[in-house]
Amino acid sequence: MADPASTPLGKMLLEEITPVVMVLCTPYVEESCLKNGLSLIQLLSPFCDFTNIDVPVRTASDQPYRLRKFKLRLFYSSDIRQPNLEVAKERLKKVITHVGEKNFLESSDPSQVNNLLSRPESEMLPSWFQFFNKELVRTLSFSDHEAFDHPVACLLVVSSKDDEPVNRFVDLFNTNKLPSLLNDGAMDPKIMKHYLLLHDNQDGPFNKYARLSYLVMFEIIKCNKHDNDAFEY
Repeated sequence: MADPASTPLGKMLLEEITPVVMVLCTPYVEESCLKNGLSLIQLLSPFCDFTNIDVPVRTASDQPYRLRKFKLRLFYSSDIRQPNLEVAKERLKKVITHVGEKNFLESSDPSQVNNLLSRPESEMLPSWFQFFNKELVRTLSFSDHEAFDHPVACLLVVSSKDDEPVNRFVDLFNTNKLPSLLNDGAMDPKIMKHYLLLHDNQDGPFNKYARLSYLVMFEIIKCNKHDNDAFEY
């Protein structure tokens, strides 16, 4: 089977139209991650790209299909909102202008012209088109009239340094902190929640916090025994 990422459309589908996971975390979590020069999402993103799988699924028309690649997109809850329209327009203009200027300089090279003319017709797209298409998709993201970017699950992350971790998990999913689209009913708020208790080894050996992790897990399971939620540490 052909690699879906080998075509511009397939690559866009893998990168831009894949399931979204909403991430909520405490300041201590980000503080621990930034010690590595990465945010929590940057730290987790490499583990959200699955390239060596073979999973049988069925399409909406009940046709069998084998999933060879899969990707999850992670977004902080604060980023799950529609971009300002005027800001988005200006950004699109800048993208086209920047890429157009770069393309003009490259096209003045005769070798580049010959290379362009030798390409198949399907690949002869303006160089700015892919950049424009990517920005356009992002401009239309998190709207109330489509569901491509609606989160299908939520990852709640609390640090072992946080006081009362169970309460912190509850506070994270407080409606005041959720995106307005979830509170307004445009997105389904009843999504699966995955709980993660993060420990930084610089704060001490994990066995010191082992009892805490089990207590947190017990309380979470007790509070959500009818839900399909998950807990990790």
